[in-house]
Amino acid sequence: MDAYIWGELAALGASVCFTFGPTFFTLAGRELGGITVNRMRLLLGTLYLVLFHWLYYGTPFPPGPKEALGYLLLSGAVGMGLGDAFMLSAFVCLGPRMTLLILNLSPVLATVAAWVLFQEHLSLEQLMAIGLVLGGVSWVVLERGEANEEGERPLRYPIRGIIYAVIAAVVGTIGTLLAKQGLRLGLPPISGSMVRLFGGMLVTWVWTTLSGQFWATWRAFLSRPRAFLFTALGVLIGPVLGMTLMLVAMNLVPLGIATTLASLAPVLILPIGRWIFKERISGQAIVGTLLATAGVIWLLGGR
Repeated sequence: MDAYIWGELAALGASVCFTFGPTFFTLAGRELGGITVNRMRLLLGTLYLVLFHWLYYGTPFPPGPKEALGYLLLSGAVGMGLGDAFMLSAFVCLGPRMTLLILNLSPVLATVAAWVLFQEHLSLEQLMAIGLVLGGVSWVVLERGEANEEGERPLRYPIRGIIYAVIAAVVGTIGTLLAKQGLRLGLPPISGSMVRLFGGMLVTWVWTTLSGQFWATWRAFLSRPRAFLFTALGVLIGPVLGMTLMLVAMNLVPLGIATTLASLAPVLILPIGRWIFKERISGQAIVGTLLATAGVIWLLGGR
């Protein structure tokens, strides 16, 4: 089979993983909190990939170009250490469906960043696609709930969770750009995924130790074995398998194609939100999600 097809299949596989991984993290986060789950998630993910890397390459840590390692470590520290902490907090506040929809803003942010930083001018078609993404996300985010006693209809989703998800989208975009640069310098995708997770884990656990939360984190998981199981399953499906597939895709096909095919999670997770989290998914939410996802595909398909 052609390598390009393998890259597209890897990106689709990543999209499926990015649909089910957040489901387990949300279940764990509702018991322990997003920050605590993120710490264990990064530690378990690093251990998984170090072992896999050792078995596959014969060494626990890649001896790749120092510059490539530096980019991927920084990508993990920013995108997974900081960005994913906000993302998991958003999962707890908003649920995985709404959070993943807001994270669809990442391709838009990457396109605008390239416009500002690298003078990559946007075409009318790209501007229209960006408008479609922003319109779809805004339509769902601004959906109103039931009227209260005063007759007011407040926003259906808490502002704090929306802010968390937007910050995660911004920081995640920066992490993705750094990871792409690291891979371009010659590091294999499996090695890149491991180094990126290691960078996020290192920063997170150094801060956890300095803030005096090291033992509290372990005690929390020991007292909640079900949350630990959910976290372990989420790690295996999401950051380990999903991120590795994503890096394989980024290495075989253009970044726009890989990101497009991996951005279907907000659509795939609609039935999960309804069946597992018992969310009331309105017609407005479904249409807004489809519009935003179509906008992402349109935007990246033309890049």
